Amino acid sequence: MPPYGGPPGGSPYGYGGVPGPVDVLGRPLADWWQRLVAIIIDGLILFIPLGIIFSAALGTTGVTGGHLGVKVAIAAIIDAVVEIAYFAVLNGSEKGQTVGMMAMGITVRDASSGGAIGPQRAGMRILALSPGIVLSWVPLLSALAGLYTLVCGLSPLWDSRRQGFHDKALHTVVIKVR
Repeated sequence: MPPYGGPPGGSPYGYGGVPGPVDVLGRPLADWWQRLVAIIIDGLILFIPLGIIFSAALGTTGVTGGHLGVKVAIAAIIDAVVEIAYFAVLNGSEKGQTVGMMAMGITVRDASSGGAIGPQRAGMRILALSPGIVLSWVPLLSALAGLYTLVCGLSPLWDSRRQGFHDKALHTVVIKVR
């Protein structure tokens, strides 16, 4: 807290001023780059176990065309379940943070109350950000979903509240916690 006062509870920015937009409780919203680094960290964390799952599901010997399609579909379903569960459980928790968000000092919160969003809403939020999670096995839809995810991921850059399309759809914000 600054030596000359400020609001109760103080502000890490001094004299009660907070640069940039804030949530309903006055907490600063996360910068876009923090969100980007957090999702990259989460992607790296998910990459290793999902790589093992795909390797085990697809195997390397004796795969014929018909069996390969079934194995790819099974691996895609497992991938979708793991990714959705990871984001739903962690972002839906009281802390509202994935491992990447913890590393970056940010958390997802309800835009109206500032509270936790719960696992169901967190699961829907990741699907609103990245529908390719469930469409990865459909070539054209997967490509379109990837393009949408890119635009959605960039959308906080031009929003005054730093909300992505997925945040607006599910009424969430991402705030700084340190």
